[in-house]
Amino acid sequence: MKINPVNFLVAIAISALMAFGLWSLDGELKNYVAVGAFSFLAGTLVPGIGIKYELVRRAVNLRIVSIVFFVIGLLINGAFSLINLSSTLYTIVSTIVFLIYVLLVNAIYSAKQ
Repeated sequence: MKINPVNFLVAIAISALMAFGLWSLDGELKNYVAVGAFSFLAGTLVPGIGIKYELVRRAVNLRIVSIVFFVIGLLINGAFSLINLSSTLYTIVSTIVFLIYVLLVNAIYSAKQ
């Protein structure tokens, strides 16, 4: 596993711009969504496009799972930025989904092929 510096920075920049866009929607949870969206989106997009893996099968699986959870995270953060719900619900939902992502990625990465 090696970090590709250009793709890594592009992933961080895309995540920051999307988080800024969600923050600018001006909902009640805009500060929560800005921090949560950046963390979630960067945490899923960096492994998806910013890292080069040794094994091709593992790389494909990790990239697909990362991009699927990136889209899920974008939908969750978009919904919470538009709909005024509690900050506790936002924190619980986004954290549980991100932890499920971490568990799946860990299982894929540690699988013996």
